[in-house]
Amino acid sequence: MSLANSKLVSLTYGADARFSLELDADRVAAAPATPQPNAAFIDELRRALAHPLDFPPLEQTLVPGDKVTIAVDRGVPQAAALVAAVWPVLAKRGIKPQDVTIIQPAGGPGETLRDPRAELPPAARQHVVWKVHDPADTPNCPYLATTASGERVYLAREVVEADVVLTIGQIAYDPLVGYRGTNSVFYPGLSTADSIRRSRGMGHSELEPDDFRPLRQTIDEVGWLLGTQFSIQVIPSAGNGIFQVLAGACESVLRRGCAILAEQWLIRLESRPEIVVVAVENNAEGQTWQQVAAAVAAARSLVAMGGKVLVLSELDAELGPGFEMLRRCQSPREALKPLKELDPDDFVEAAQFAHAADWANIYLMSKLEPDLVEDLFMIPVESHAEAARLLSGDESCLFVGSAQFAFGLIDSK
Repeated sequence: MSLANSKLVSLTYGADARFSLELDADRVAAAPATPQPNAAFIDELRRALAHPLDFPPLEQTLVPGDKVTIAVDRGVPQAAALVAAVWPVLAKRGIKPQDVTIIQPAGGPGETLRDPRAELPPAARQHVVWKVHDPADTPNCPYLATTASGERVYLAREVVEADVVLTIGQIAYDPLVGYRGTNSVFYPGLSTADSIRRSRGMGHSELEPDDFRPLRQTIDEVGWLLGTQFSIQVIPSAGNGIFQVLAGACESVLRRGCAILAEQWLIRLESRPEIVVVAVENNAEGQTWQQVAAAVAAARSLVAMGGKVLVLSELDAELGPGFEMLRRCQSPREALKPLKELDPDDFVEAAQFAHAADWANIYLMSKLEPDLVEDLFMIPVESHAEAARLLSGDESCLFVGSAQFAFGLIDSK
């Protein structure tokens, strides 16, 4: 039955699922539009390579015989297409395929990386080297330098010994460093296992993205010590797409990218809604706990204490050690201390869930077994009809699409 003062809200989640609901417009606190994919992002990248931000054209920075390493961050949408668009510039300057190495940090829990060479011309693809960094392989992480704070930095040999290092990444909100992008591909992901473990304890959920983060400062110092200057970064869109591409000097690209990110993905409200609905779309590798945890964290920052968070996902991933520990605890809050002591690979994601479940009631639509969802202090939602019933009251509601990219702030009066 149609409402006299109604609003139709529709959210896409998973691979191509869609949840739509008509409800009283006065109950909708907000339903911000998500940035849509830019079909011409390759043309945009070509223009950016020819006219970079505060830097000469990429072509002018290369000389024949250069050993080039392209550091591609994990989770970058359309990574293979971006790499393929860079290749003609390298080839024009006489860079041979066998002198190009593409290196990536290891994938997160449950994530399988796809070959970023997939769209290169066949003759180049068979000679360009692709390597996923192994942080446990310490002999392949030579000493780079010592930071101003006295930390000795070790990085992947392919990065340290290259003549030219380019970065391809995604500017996005990050619980540890505020903003991920540019030099964050290097450290700690292309460093040692010890560096990765140390960085996991540096998250501050109460901080805003622009607040000072020691780890972000270290990351940029590592980039400076390495001498890398040119970066290609994208702003994500809904649907595993690209909203905008930037290229040029690392500092300029990061500054411009953070401003665009705030315009497109920052949600500011004057008061907390009682229900927040977040949808999580698949990326190129599918759907992981990392994506869903990021969406849950965004909802936690916006929903009223004791309110409801409805997560629309198609999550069907195995539990990491952090989530296994979470399900063995009596309450989400009880899990936080042992999580810090265990320091598992999925510490950040498990802690995000624990903090959110301690703050609000989380309802999860997924492909996980209902008993497992309940073990993780959430209420399983198994159909759109159940989701609609959850929203059938009179509470205020916020709807966020592709919420894994969003960040929420409540403005203080």
